Amino acid sequence: MWNEWLLYALRMFHLIAGIMWIGTSFYFVWLDSSFKPPEEADGEAGKNANPATEGVTYMVHGGFFYRVEKQRPLAMPKVLHWFKYEALWTWVSGIFLLGLVYYTGGGINLVDPLRFPMKTGMAHGASMGVLIVGWTVYDLLWKFVGKKNAKAALAISLVLLFGSIYGICYIFAGRAAFIHVGAMLGTIMVANVWMRILPAQRKMIKARLAGEEPDWAMGLAAKQRSLHNSYVTIPVLITMVSNHFSFAFDHPQRWLVLSFLVVVGVAVRHLMITIEKGTPAHWAWAPAVLGLGALVFLTAPHKAPMDTGPAVAFADANDVLVRRCYQCHSQSPTDDVFKAPPNGVRLDSPDAVAALAPRIRFRAVEAKTMPLGNKTEMTEEERTLLGRWIDQGAKTQ
Repeated sequence: MWNEWLLYALRMFHLIAGIMWIGTSFYFVWLDSSFKPPEEADGEAGKNANPATEGVTYMVHGGFFYRVEKQRPLAMPKVLHWFKYEALWTWVSGIFLLGLVYYTGGGINLVDPLRFPMKTGMAHGASMGVLIVGWTVYDLLWKFVGKKNAKAALAISLVLLFGSIYGICYIFAGRAAFIHVGAMLGTIMVANVWMRILPAQRKMIKARLAGEEPDWAMGLAAKQRSLHNSYVTIPVLITMVSNHFSFAFDHPQRWLVLSFLVVVGVAVRHLMITIEKGTPAHWAWAPAVLGLGALVFLTAPHKAPMDTGPAVAFADANDVLVRRCYQCHSQSPTDDVFKAPPNGVRLDSPDAVAALAPRIRFRAVEAKTMPLGNKTEMTEEERTLLGRWIDQGAKTQ
């Protein structure tokens, strides 16, 4: 039971840290778009504004009014607030979750032996490699190509991203694949913060404290990385909550489903950012709507025909469930990993089996993602029998 509480605590910590990180990210992107020249924001009083002030904005919250300035300060303030640990703790807790969920239990949640069989060590190496290689390639691309031609770097980034999605969805089990795409993007985001944005800010502060003019180009480069983070935030959130929706991660063309989800997420975020700037990019509605339409079409229920044959008695269908599914999905699981029914799904009563028949058909007959990793070695004949019984009405009498 201790591992269940550990998993619960880590998920809560990860969720709260993520909310704090994403909240500050969204806030500062909005804030940067809201500044007006001092004379426009303050009227006559703005004409005598501090020469270091580039923009001013006013806000109201909690019964008080706030005036916020954007500056290139002539001298550093005594107290300077940083927003950096939210990103770090989100990533650290996410890595612990990745290890707890996907590296334990012999990698049963990580590998789909029917699609791409891998030994446990190889799977773990591939998992870590996705995070390390993803950041390294992205960083080198924007450090060298992006510095000279941002549009070319963006085009290459998109090609690499969708190629990565295809590859990750090919080698990992469905749920693990979605999570690893999110973990790769999340690693890029946190590395941007700690390895590119914060060092640039520290160098600028050091120069000002030494009485020198900071290299403001470093600030612009850091801001570019921050904007990248903002654009991938929604795709990362999509992958993080995807483990609740098997129709997406267990889809035969899961890489295409995830690719369209990413397109929709980025298009929506672009709309949000441009609306905040007062210059809405109405063209972004097209990829958002087309992407949603493609997702609806791809994931529409499709009933694969079963081989015709004699009527299947419930006793025969239930015998398959007892031999292949009860180890996990019963009141007292005997599996060596799951000590409680995963997702609360129990198949140890006729009524429960009848109620879950459509779900059983999708997971065990169509997607073939249950049993997990085919740990209990369900045969094709048994899957066909289950599908035929369900197609015949899933009768328990």
